[in-house]
Amino acid sequence: GVSAGPIGSNYCAANPNSTGSAGAMGAFGFTSVAANDITLTASNLPPGQFGIFVTSASSGFIPNPAGSNGNLCLTGSLGRFVSPGQILFIDGTGEASLAIDLTAIPSGAGTVAAVAGDTRYFQAWHRDGVGGGSNFTDGLQISFTN
Repeated sequence: GVSAGPIGSNYCAANPNSTGSAGAMGAFGFTSVAANDITLTASNLPPGQFGIFVTSASSGFIPNPAGSNGNLCLTGSLGRFVSPGQILFIDGTGEASLAIDLTAIPSGAGTVAAVAGDTRYFQAWHRDGVGGGSNFTDGLQISFTN
């Protein structure tokens, strides 16, 4: 059932970014929708850059979307965490995090609430710092419980 974190399962290989490392997704908290306590994390990213977390109900693999240096590990209706306070600033250690609200997960058509039995897929898109490029972390799958 629930976990005190880390939670989720990584999938889909990330390409190395300008740091020489591949960006990595993680999450901490509880898989319980009732707890509504999950923080997404991204690490091994270029310090001082910006990014966003993206999500979908479907996993996938699209290499170099829109000229990116990375792989998009999501398909279907994509949600972007771009509301005030959700844009990521990558700190000096190459990390960023965001506490998410499971009652308002972004989707292509507004927001949706997580329900027990749902699986969501998450990834971080970030500026790569070299020539104005961008890249992605690997993907993270989280299955929700009561």
